[in-house]
Amino acid sequence: MRDLPRNIDADVVIEISKLLDDRAKSVPVPVHKLAAMIRLGVETRLTDHSIEELIVEMAATRGLPMLFDLPVVDNVVPFALARRSR
Repeated sequence: MRDLPRNIDADVVIEISKLLDDRAKSVPVPVHKLAAMIRLGVETRLTDHSIEELIVEMAATRGLPMLFDLPVVDNVVPFALARRSR
């Protein structure tokens, strides 16, 4: 893992570590959902993107599979629907 910048919140790193250690090794880590859980549980000035980057780096270090789930947004069309409209 890279050296963390000074603005990284140690509480966030600890919380990510706990959540990753408690997961089954074969179940993909839902990156966006995990970031949302951390946002609710830990008060931090980090952006969601920064939290997601930390999750990806820490999960990769542990060799965990990841799920890059998208946030729920009204203007995102799922791939399955986009293919049907052709």
